[in-house]
Amino acid sequence: MDVQSVSHVSAVNISEKHGRRGATKHYGLCKSDSRYMDRPGMEGVYFIRFPQFHREPEKCTRWANACRREHFTALSVKKDTYICSLHFKGGRGPTEEYPDPIPATATKYELDKFVRSKKRPLMRKSLTRSPEPKRKKSDLVDKNFVEIKAAGVPPDMDHHITNHDAVQAAEALLMLQNSENERVNIVSDGQKGPNIQDQHSMLKNSCDEETQTSSCCLTLNESLALKLENFQLKSKISELEKKCIQSKALSIDDVKTDDKKMTFYTGLTYGQFMCLWKFLGPATRNLSRINYSRKLELTPSKSRGPKRKLSPEDELFLTLVRLRLGLLHTDLAYRFSVSVSTVNDITSTWIQFLYLQFNRLRSAMFPSRRIITKHLPKSFRKYRNVRVILDATEFFTQVPRNYEQQGNLYSSYKNHCTCKVLIGITPSGAISFVSDVYEGAISDKEIFKKSKIMDKINPGDLVMVDRGFNVRDILLQKGADIVIPPFLGNRTNLSQEEEAQTRVIAKLRIHVERVIERIKKYKICKKIVPLNTLSTFSQTVFIVACLVNFQKPIVK
Repeated sequence: MDVQSVSHVSAVNISEKHGRRGATKHYGLCKSDSRYMDRPGMEGVYFIRFPQFHREPEKCTRWANACRREHFTALSVKKDTYICSLHFKGGRGPTEEYPDPIPATATKYELDKFVRSKKRPLMRKSLTRSPEPKRKKSDLVDKNFVEIKAAGVPPDMDHHITNHDAVQAAEALLMLQNSENERVNIVSDGQKGPNIQDQHSMLKNSCDEETQTSSCCLTLNESLALKLENFQLKSKISELEKKCIQSKALSIDDVKTDDKKMTFYTGLTYGQFMCLWKFLGPATRNLSRINYSRKLELTPSKSRGPKRKLSPEDELFLTLVRLRLGLLHTDLAYRFSVSVSTVNDITSTWIQFLYLQFNRLRSAMFPSRRIITKHLPKSFRKYRNVRVILDATEFFTQVPRNYEQQGNLYSSYKNHCTCKVLIGITPSGAISFVSDVYEGAISDKEIFKKSKIMDKINPGDLVMVDRGFNVRDILLQKGADIVIPPFLGNRTNLSQEEEAQTRVIAKLRIHVERVIERIKKYKICKKIVPLNTLSTFSQTVFIVACLVNFQKPIVK
């Protein structure tokens, strides 16, 4: 069996040591041959087995590269591959100080470099220091805090520095001291470290990286001032981010200074809104939200859960926006940065609360003749006994599948399914009467009877109506009468007196139509009313009518 070797190895020596035969030359121009041990220069020469690649791959690769033979790599090494001892430092084979062979083609300069790189570093005596007792981090931070205060900062930044910023700077200084102590410990333990010049260059580079300046010659005061300023700017940025997130939510504070915006969102100016707020009283602070899927929530002061995101003023503002603009709950949730369920709870609660508060004034809304006469406009001097001006208005509804219900809701005047409400105002333009919601097929005379407005009429009162309300016979039973435009009847023309009377009545009766127009500016009333909300639509119309009363009067 042939034995690969870097040098020629005699069969005798191989058989004596390893029981192998044969040799092949691989190391440079080596002429060592175990068959001719008596030649000059072969005294004390022996052959060393190559390290195996699968056991010591790095060492095997270094040895193979040192041979400088073509097509001979670490993968070519086998268990019978040897190298001559002359190719190591001193010619005595590998030693602990020089474990690798010298490269075969090394020049004198490379040989000197190889020898210098293999020298072991000198052992230094370790400095014996008595161990210091460990101190708590809080104590060290307090010490650095005192040092920072003693170091001082520029006078233009002193009023911006807080204790929190100083503590953070003290912690940063403590970390710097710990890193410096670790560096000193490494050098003192005898480990290899950079020299003074290298440390100076490393320190300069680190300063350049941190401050991005061409010079790092900063005093302690300047560096601390910069750190504290950095902390302050970061805290200001975080506060501004929080304010930006909060400012995205719509609030009454965003529009209360602009009457146009306030009127657009609520139909009221901010002064009128505050009048409404005072009218509702202190109960606004102790409302329990209505939620049909779970129990009633406790008041904010007694609740153990999370704090409500909206204040009571903003909850009322949200409800008015819902009534005025008719926005969907999802849209309101986006605008006010709350959940859809929260919007549903808020609107349901406040609509019920508003209705209860306004409903207490339903009887007081219909003033006596004495009060009406006291505030009677000049245009009504001819009709001083007018107690109320009546008119009916209709709101579109969904078309039901039931044909009987569809026939009851169908209005021949609107050619659509509607619901009808009777509205009454005083001569000064204030809404004094709002009936419940009735089906659209009901006549004006029938709604006059069912609305029970006759319970509020006294003898001698006048009721101003349109031609559709021919209810004189009903009013005469109570000693009252109506003011109605004259009918043409079988005649072709009205007389001059009747035409003049018609113009005067129409001019006075127009105020009720203007009030109805104000009601319908609340888009919640202009939408098609769902059939499942008809039972509560009477409350909505009544609330909107009461909100119109908080606006400026129509008649001066």
